[in-house]
Amino acid sequence: MSASSDDENPARGELSPEDREAFRKRASDLGARLDKVRGVARAREPSGPDVRVRGAAMGQAMKIAVELVVGIAVGGFIGKVLDDQFGTAPWLMIVFLMLGFAAGLLNIVRTARRLQAEAEPLQRSAKAVVDDEDDVT
Repeated sequence: MSASSDDENPARGELSPEDREAFRKRASDLGARLDKVRGVARAREPSGPDVRVRGAAMGQAMKIAVELVVGIAVGGFIGKVLDDQFGTAPWLMIVFLMLGFAAGLLNIVRTARRLQAEAEPLQRSAKAVVDDEDDVT
């Protein structure tokens, strides 16, 4: 930019009081509209303990699946390395794949028992449900 263009408009970059007030009004209108949209979005999204419980259950399910896959993968890797070392392909890999599968299942059983123990007090405190088929009148 040349110096002459700065000299032609010395008040450049400054807002007049009318422009400043119009800017404040637009900003407050925009804020009000954003608050309204946020309120509608909050009303639509599910919330509460049910969402947290579902998320925790999904996390546990993913953990169980990953434990099984990792057990098999680690067993296969160890078997492959030992097969390459001793020249017994594919026997050690097969044995360690089975051991990895067994280890993964053992981890799944442990996790299931722990989850069942955590849920038992909740199940005992729940109200009994009357079975319509057993109700004899």
